[in-house]
Amino acid sequence: MATTMKNTMKTGEPPKGAKPEEIEKHIERTRADLGRTVEALSHKLDVRSQAQEKLSTVRDKAGSMARTVKMLAMRPVTMIAAGATVVVAGVAGAVAWKRRH
Repeated sequence: MATTMKNTMKTGEPPKGAKPEEIEKHIERTRADLGRTVEALSHKLDVRSQAQEKLSTVRDKAGSMARTVKMLAMRPVTMIAAGATVVVAGVAGAVAWKRRH
């Protein structure tokens, strides 16, 4: 869960002459803002969690790339080209080996 730190806290105090209900709401908002700030700071300082998130992202990308390569390998033209490359490399290797021996 990637969170960003924002300065969402309202500065100052409740207005003078505020009713107790307004003061309680102000306190609740301040606590909620403070809780979000502490959570964001905790996340930024949690190196293990950040590393796991990065690893998960890299794994997802690698899986996507593997699926793409697999789909490309299933195409007949790609398979023929790969086969031809193997044959040419094999012949070239055999010729080189024959010349040396």
